[in-house]
Amino acid sequence: MPLSPSPSPPPNATAAAAALPLLLLLVCASSIAAQPLASSQAKALLRVRRLLFYPPALEPLRGAPDPCALPPAPALAVACEGGQVTALSVLGDRDPDAAWRAALPASFSSEALFTTLTRLPALARLSLVGLGAWGPLPGAKLRRLQALQQLNLSSNYFYGAVPDGLARLYSLQSLVLSWNWLNGTVPSLSGLQFLEELDLSHNRLGPAFPDVGRSVARLVLDDNNFTGGIPAGVSSLGLLQYFDVSGNQLQGWIPSSVFALPALRYINLSRNRLAGQLPATTACAEALAFVDVSANLLTGARPPCMRGNSSARTVLVAGNCFADAKQQRASSYCNPGALAAVLPPPQGNGGGGQGTGKGREIGMVLAIAGSVVGAALLIALAMVVVLRRARRQRPEATILPKSPAATPTNKADGWKAPAKATQKIITTADKRHASQAARVNTLEVPAYRVCTLEELQEATDNFSSSNLIKTSPLAQDYNGQLQDGSRVLVRCLRLKPKYSSQSLVQYMEIISKLRHRHLVSIIGHCIVSDEENPNIASLVYLVSECVTNGSLRSHLTEWRKREMLKWPQRVCAAIGIARGVQFLHNLTAPGIVQNNLNIEHILLDKTLTSKISNFSLPMISTSKNGKILSETPFAVHEDNDIGRTRHKVTRKTSTRLA
Repeated sequence: MPLSPSPSPPPNATAAAAALPLLLLLVCASSIAAQPLASSQAKALLRVRRLLFYPPALEPLRGAPDPCALPPAPALAVACEGGQVTALSVLGDRDPDAAWRAALPASFSSEALFTTLTRLPALARLSLVGLGAWGPLPGAKLRRLQALQQLNLSSNYFYGAVPDGLARLYSLQSLVLSWNWLNGTVPSLSGLQFLEELDLSHNRLGPAFPDVGRSVARLVLDDNNFTGGIPAGVSSLGLLQYFDVSGNQLQGWIPSSVFALPALRYINLSRNRLAGQLPATTACAEALAFVDVSANLLTGARPPCMRGNSSARTVLVAGNCFADAKQQRASSYCNPGALAAVLPPPQGNGGGGQGTGKGREIGMVLAIAGSVVGAALLIALAMVVVLRRARRQRPEATILPKSPAATPTNKADGWKAPAKATQKIITTADKRHASQAARVNTLEVPAYRVCTLEELQEATDNFSSSNLIKTSPLAQDYNGQLQDGSRVLVRCLRLKPKYSSQSLVQYMEIISKLRHRHLVSIIGHCIVSDEENPNIASLVYLVSECVTNGSLRSHLTEWRKREMLKWPQRVCAAIGIARGVQFLHNLTAPGIVQNNLNIEHILLDKTLTSKISNFSLPMISTSKNGKILSETPFAVHEDNDIGRTRHKVTRKTSTRLA
């Protein structure tokens, strides 16, 4: 499967040669900018203004012929592209207070507000600050804003838990929910690979420390109810620049490696219950300009990089029990009897009694390593036993039968020989299909199901030409929307006459289990057969997930319309393609055939994860002389058949297969 190379942008030649493309670019940009805002988008903005009880910041929207043409201001900024709103920033004058005096009236509904905002599907930046909004955050509505890159709902009265739906906004780069009334555990945000800023300060969140990805550069969690120790994973945030967890209930010792993070400039650990000693070998990053560990239970001596202020670094240590600093509490305040439980492990060469300490450390390390190795061996042994038992108990599959018209009926035609070949080859193939499919069947893709023709007709508006995406000799592709609101791609394929409806049962079972992170998953099917001969299927509709972020080619060549992919993103896309191809080649049997993989067939989702589309599985069959054949069950459309397909669909009947 060779991957077609992507064309690079044309090089700069002479000024005269570059004048024409530049002129065309300016014309295109002006035409895009001049495109008026869609009426539905303008109505959604006016409804937002009404739901927020007409704040002064949104007053310019009233009577504005084109909200996109409004000049940006601190209180209101609207950005548009292609007739859709891409950014909305509103700064109100309702600063929150403990008595809720600035909150909106009781008739306000956060559910209605975010339902209206979902009518702006291209919204990439949303900021609603100081508007008096209150109520729980509707996770299901927020999850539908898949284009969001920046979300700021600070200085309001939102309460309840941080919804899990925010963890599904894979394009999110900045999440600010500070100065609200949120409580409960923060969902894991480690899957947000592009999240650079997380600000949850001044809420009531806790007790578990939030789990974030390694791209975070600004992590602000002050004035909450987080407990426990500072996770060791914080030391792996190599891009972290600003870290504030002050005003919580954190306990235990401080991982000294946190201060040495290469990009760290600001760290505030004050007003917690952090205890123990900071090792003398603690190093501080060169860029670190502010350190605040005041109002904790720290003892001993300060490390050299925190002994006093300088023009390059400010250090605050008051309110601890340091022996070499001023404004410290008595050592009894820090409870020296309990410090043995929070002392960090010895580091460096300082301290007395090194021989005994090192010996204990070595013994402890060896004991831990031995236990880990032993546990790994036991787990591996258990997995081998389970896999062997599963292979023994797995029933052998049979070859996919042909239609009765294509199957010989007597011995003279060679009926027995294919049967022997069938029993010989299918066992391994089907086992590999089933076992590998089971391993990848845990992706967050809707469950596979059999659809009816009526459902697909409703989803595609009776296969209207407006939903027709592409027509090829092999298939016709339609955009569709199921009743639950999910977007899908419906592909119409013509089946070869020798395959019956019954022969597709096992084939569709394999298709249903073929799930991989870097493949476009098939989530349903519908088989349509003639009423006159139900045993012969003529059309098959495959329903697959809809990947709407464009192809890899568009991201590499249409860089004037899209944000140019960075080199790490390109490398991740290439690695994903390689993993998908490896899965198709090595983890399925028989191998994938008759596929034309090119850069147009590589799609990118909202998280820029590459997915291979337009792949097909072979069907195993045998010839009259017993030769094993591997072919696709789908036929090539003739020119007349393509136009005839939609008109004949009303005379077909859909077959539901168990």
